[in-house]
Amino acid sequence: MAIQAQMSNSGFVFGGCQDENAYGLTNLRCYHSNSNDHHLSVPHIVSAQFQNQRIEIDHYLNTQNERLRMALQVQRRRQTALLVRSYESKIQSLLKQRDDEISRAGRRKVELEECVRRMEMEKVTWQRLAQEREAMAASLRARMKEAAAEDAGSCCVEREREGEEEDEGESRKMVCRCCNSRKSCVIMLPCRHLCSCRDCDAFLDCCPVCNVAKKASLEALL
Repeated sequence: MAIQAQMSNSGFVFGGCQDENAYGLTNLRCYHSNSNDHHLSVPHIVSAQFQNQRIEIDHYLNTQNERLRMALQVQRRRQTALLVRSYESKIQSLLKQRDDEISRAGRRKVELEECVRRMEMEKVTWQRLAQEREAMAASLRARMKEAAAEDAGSCCVEREREGEEEDEGESRKMVCRCCNSRKSCVIMLPCRHLCSCRDCDAFLDCCPVCNVAKKASLEALL
């Protein structure tokens, strides 16, 4: 304690940790031992004190530099971790957006494929309907042609039948209305009906068609 007080009065400061103070005291003891042995002068003592102070200051600065370096490393690690977390959050957000876009694109693809499938089915349906209608139209055209041919044939038959009926009618008209066997060749007057043969005319007093009294008769040249 006396040595420490003496060094303090001489301007030597003990302000470090316990190890640093012990280190300084050891140096001072060595110094005093050497000074007592060699009978050094006061300037040498002052120089030794400055040397020890410089050593302590260097040790203190090194310690503070190490602490500052460690603190900077810790701060750098924290900042790096914060930056990584920030980028991770942004990357996660971007990945989520990409996944959402992929999901939407997949749903849109499915919708488009379903739309294409429906359009293909509608196309097949319309093609089938068109083919059915074309076949129906062809069948109707064939039926119309057949009906026209049948109508033409029936018209010809009808005309032939009508002609035959007309011929039969004419033939019946030319038969005597009295005997219904001989051909009519006498015209009754005044009604002008051709309705009697020559043999039956002699016995008729009236027209056998309209029953008008016969005033005269005239034989037709047929």
